[in-house]
Amino acid sequence: MKLVGPTEVASGSGRVLYLQGVASIGGAERDLLAMIKALHGFDPIVVCPNQDPLVSLVRDVGVPVVCMNMPSWRKVKALPLILPAIYRLFRILVSHKIDVLHINDLWWAPIGLAASRLAGIPCITHVRADYTPRHIRHYRLKACQICIPVSKALGQSLERSGVDPARIRLLYSGIDLSRIAENHDSAAIKAQYQIDPGRVVIGSVGNLQAVKGYEFLIRAIAHIKTAIPSILCVIVGGGDRPYAKTLYALVRELDVSDHVVFAGFCDDVYPLLSVMDVFVLASISEGFGIALLEAMALNKPVVATSVGGIPEVVIHGETGLLVNEKDSLALARAISHLLANREQAAAMGKRGRERVEACFSIKASIARLESLYAEVLGQTPMKTGVWTDHI
Repeated sequence: MKLVGPTEVASGSGRVLYLQGVASIGGAERDLLAMIKALHGFDPIVVCPNQDPLVSLVRDVGVPVVCMNMPSWRKVKALPLILPAIYRLFRILVSHKIDVLHINDLWWAPIGLAASRLAGIPCITHVRADYTPRHIRHYRLKACQICIPVSKALGQSLERSGVDPARIRLLYSGIDLSRIAENHDSAAIKAQYQIDPGRVVIGSVGNLQAVKGYEFLIRAIAHIKTAIPSILCVIVGGGDRPYAKTLYALVRELDVSDHVVFAGFCDDVYPLLSVMDVFVLASISEGFGIALLEAMALNKPVVATSVGGIPEVVIHGETGLLVNEKDSLALARAISHLLANREQAAAMGKRGRERVEACFSIKASIARLESLYAEVLGQTPMKTGVWTDHI
């Protein structure tokens, strides 16, 4: 194992090790970075692969990083690596005197759970997508001390799949509004990305994965371009190369090459968000949608699919418009409506910002998270009653 960054951390109410098995940056990773930046009652350490951009971003926060590759669970070729990984993680937990293991997504739960049992410490698993009962069974979520769904929809899915309701704690993700620049130089940003000042800009943020439904957004642009020839869709994110190639081919097939830009991965998405007139999330499945909060924080009206936890973030008709998934024509109509009704769109954007301030601040999220850590460490009584009350 390799230690990167600071080796000394300030004393607090306990040490929490965050287990993250991939280094690409998506919503789960941005949420992890937000948590470790804001955590103050506990001392964070991150275990992740020795790869950028994640290692550098964690190190920039000033949090210790222990580099370790996590083998895939239930993959035949990874079987010889699983027991050594469990033992290595166990040694990290012991040597760093960790009090709580916090797994940042389901995929590493079995390895983390085994290591935490050996070390005799509690194990918490974040649940960030609407997994099937089979996934929940195969990845041993029923055995974790606490599961943290990022939306009520995911919590209900866990409960239906047999996870003990007493082990579920709802935790909405939050963002730090104080870190967002109030004013962006739109002209400079457009010039940087070679966006003509006269273009009508919409866009989306998220890794290029099929679950994000980008093909439906691209088809929506094909519908819109006739009525709004100046439309430009900026897609921010890297990821799955085969899926990306499919999207590039679709752009050529639909003759929208002049209307769709793939901006790639960006450390800071706010500058590009700031030049969008409407933000769109066309996901087929979505546990929560961190990108929605980021867009709403910049007063952007949003169009999104009514799946998973999205309706808990976006209030239809108030902060944006919701449509059915996989419906390109409905996406096109909703986007076109907001572009044609700028005053209504601006009002939705304003209410979206107010909703983020009221419901999705990082301060409130961290307070609930630290309260949960105190629970599992026995520093405060365990909460009882309906898990949806624990927010």
